[in-house]
Amino acid sequence: MQNHDNLIGGEWRAGASYSPNVNPSNLGDVLGHYTQGDASHVEAAVAAATAAFPAWATGSVQARSDALDKIGNEILARKEELGTLLAREEGKTRAEGIGEATRAGQIFKFFAGECLRLSGELLPSVRPNIGVEITREPVGVVGLITPWNFPIAIPAWKIAPALAFGNCVVIKPADLVPGCAWALAEIISRSDIPAGVFNLVMGRGSVIGDALVNHPGIHAISFTGSVGVGRNIAVQCVKNGKKVQLEMGGKNPQVVLDDADLAQAVELSTQSAFYSTGQRCTASSRLIVTEGIYPKFIAAMKERMA
Repeated sequence: MQNHDNLIGGEWRAGASYSPNVNPSNLGDVLGHYTQGDASHVEAAVAAATAAFPAWATGSVQARSDALDKIGNEILARKEELGTLLAREEGKTRAEGIGEATRAGQIFKFFAGECLRLSGELLPSVRPNIGVEITREPVGVVGLITPWNFPIAIPAWKIAPALAFGNCVVIKPADLVPGCAWALAEIISRSDIPAGVFNLVMGRGSVIGDALVNHPGIHAISFTGSVGVGRNIAVQCVKNGKKVQLEMGGKNPQVVLDDADLAQAVELSTQSAFYSTGQRCTASSRLIVTEGIYPKFIAAMKERMA
């Protein structure tokens, strides 16, 4: 059974222990053993990212674009393999897993293009013969904390833009789904991105996540996960003056009006509430149905749910 290590400064490094990655639909199917890092691994990853940042931030945008495009191409070429891994690890159907892997590849290719469209503004000043130039610069080293429900797409849509705009990355995937993040890290490690620009540290959120959020060398945090954890992260980032981006759960209403296409409304309501067992940020948790369509909608919804 293969052991999978953290990627720090371009090298694979073992943690203190390993945990089995078990298929939730077949407990006898172990995908591999994945290392459990600690605060020292976060320290090493941040140090590597900090050292790599000046050259990456000021280097060729074409080189960034080429690297991200290469990553996207490999993900797309291996979408069935990666989608099957995702299904085994996280519990989605294989078709959904392949679809998500495809989306991850497309995200990297999209931001390969965005690298080459960096924009600014040139404005007239109120003072004569003076111009005002506005440019955008990378933030620095960013910490990414990703959830288990979309274990390759959400890492992709955090990693790709961070790298595209010249930032360095330390990512901590959800402890339940390290396999997809590791596979993505392995692809990135062969993409000509310099060592230290991208780092993967696996382990418990209470250990790795806390160390990332509170590390003085991390300039921004992007988190997707629970409301409770997100609120705590926001408080710590405000205290330490870090930029923070949060995507958390909600109570999402689906509104069905009298003139709705009944079949479409029923299908979308069902998919929203029950696909992925409702474990999505945008899953509908309540239905608001107007009186005219209500009886027909309820009857059709019962039939579809059955």
